[in-house]
Amino acid sequence: MDEDALRRYALRVWKYKEGEFVSLMIHVGDRLGLYEAMADRGPMSSDDLASATGLNERWVREWLLGQAAAGLIQKVDDTFVLDELGKTVLADEGSSVFFAAGAFTSLSGMDLADNVTEAFRTGLGFTYEEQGQARTLMTQRMTRASFDKLLIPEVLPLVEGLVAKLEKGARVADVGCGSGSAVVALAQAFPNSRFTGYDPSPTAIAIALEAGADLENAAFEQVGGESLPAGDGLDLVLALDCLHDMPRPDLALAAISKALADDGTLLIKDIKSSPDFEVNRKNPVLALQYGYSLTSCLPSGMSSEDGLGLGTLGFNPRVAKEMCAAAGLTTFKTHDIGDPTNLYHEVRR
Repeated sequence: MDEDALRRYALRVWKYKEGEFVSLMIHVGDRLGLYEAMADRGPMSSDDLASATGLNERWVREWLLGQAAAGLIQKVDDTFVLDELGKTVLADEGSSVFFAAGAFTSLSGMDLADNVTEAFRTGLGFTYEEQGQARTLMTQRMTRASFDKLLIPEVLPLVEGLVAKLEKGARVADVGCGSGSAVVALAQAFPNSRFTGYDPSPTAIAIALEAGADLENAAFEQVGGESLPAGDGLDLVLALDCLHDMPRPDLALAAISKALADDGTLLIKDIKSSPDFEVNRKNPVLALQYGYSLTSCLPSGMSSEDGLGLGTLGFNPRVAKEMCAAAGLTTFKTHDIGDPTNLYHEVRR
């Protein structure tokens, strides 16, 4: 056996274990407001940060040293700095599409490992609702900024005439709306239009109802996409990063097709992927996406006996186009806005 190759392989494995602990400390830093306290403050000692947050200095010092070792903050003599890059990714929630600390809201544990292990044995997954409130909140924090910073200013104008229609007054449904962040953002931006969010998760809908309580043009219903009312004459249906999670996305698309007005548009946001694994290898976080798939997306997609089980990367453009066509939605156009993770599909009859 090549000794150097053995050492490199072992190091690779241990680096993944290191990632587990760095992930935990990112969660702690986000949960305790440590990144937020360091943002725009320049060099801070452990005493400074402990004083600013009301936390114990010894614990704060060890956290700072660990974050510096991970390369997430900078150690300058006896002080520590969260630079502009760190601020954008770890502290700027709600204003940066690169904000990533929200992804650490829910950490994997032994309960999840037990559930996934059982799914391997039975073939049956578990719904997003069964994944717990923390998963819902994590998804909300991961996606909220993208609606204000990408969907409204960059994506909607790509669909000819759509912004004007929304400004005048349109009927819009958000299928798989989750905690309602997109509906709330759109309802605020286009007060003449009416928006209804649909999601089967009672936890998500409860959060959405609270978030949209002050909006007269926003409503939410606890039903799946396949239950979208037929003949509603909807001007726009949104399916934002959710079709690959559904057990039966084909049924949801069939319902969407029947609910759209003759000139209505379905706007799909879904993971940028290829049916060719070798093409997907160019993705620097491919293993991470398969991790999400096995612990969240695939379990949701296999949560019913007839689930199609697409997984995180399963709704690639080829599958999306074929599935839309089968639902009677044959006009299919893909927009790549440079989002490293997602593509946007503009679909009509």
